[in-house]
Amino acid sequence: MASKAAKPVFGGGHTAGIYADMTVDGPEIGTLVVIVDRAKNLPNRKTMGKQDPYCAARLGKEAKKTETDRRGGQTPKWDQELRFTVHESPDYYQLKVSVFNDDKKTELIGETRISLDEIVIPGGGQNDTWHHLHCKGRRISLQNDPPNPSRMVIKTQPNKALEDQEAPSP
Repeated sequence: MASKAAKPVFGGGHTAGIYADMTVDGPEIGTLVVIVDRAKNLPNRKTMGKQDPYCAARLGKEAKKTETDRRGGQTPKWDQELRFTVHESPDYYQLKVSVFNDDKKTELIGETRISLDEIVIPGGGQNDTWHHLHCKGRRISLQNDPPNPSRMVIKTQPNKALEDQEAPSP
């Protein structure tokens, strides 16, 4: 009895077809450089000792994370650069940034979603902005600014191709 060789499913890509055709993301339009600097006034997720926070960011299908700030507590400092390839697709219009406590079990401290329209400066340049985190257990509103909101600063430096894409036409 002859055995048949297994044929790759869906042209050899992922069996669910999710990553089989990367052209669904549209053409690459540039690289977004995100510098995750620091956070302050984070809620403490540990009952004893200081928490060990790290930051994770996602743009489209790409996810990156910073190193853990050991014993960073409620005011961690990362000052780390994360680079994302940006495609012409609605999946790449929003950056999701989350802060987690790196412990025996990973626990969400807070997160935010940032529209690229808010952080990419037409014509180029750098944008240093504090962004409010929505924290588990309490809701922080951008309109009603509480006295000590949990927030983090994100610096962006888009490359030339992305800047040209965002610049207004003459």
